[in-house]
Amino acid sequence: MSKGFWLVTTTVTNPAFAEYVEAFQPWIESVGGSVFAKDLDGKTVEGKGGKLSVIIEFKSKKAAIDAYNSSEYQELSKIRWANSIDTNITIMEGSVTH
Repeated sequence: MSKGFWLVTTTVTNPAFAEYVEAFQPWIESVGGSVFAKDLDGKTVEGKGGKLSVIIEFKSKKAAIDAYNSSEYQELSKIRWANSIDTNITIMEGSVTH
């Protein structure tokens, strides 16, 4: 089974974003996810994106979707929304099928 990933870009607008990060780390581990890569000064070269770029790995695409749709994450995301702009989250399968 192929892994699943969240590809996230956002721009932090408020130091209170740290509350999101503090709560996010234990939550993501509790649902079987892990931060694969993070860059605090990512460069979007096409389209719109933020300075913070994060790739989060899950055991499958379904697990990634379920984590995003969970009531726990939807509640947690309110902190992110209040303290960031230009957020993009893409959920994808981690295999090449073409």
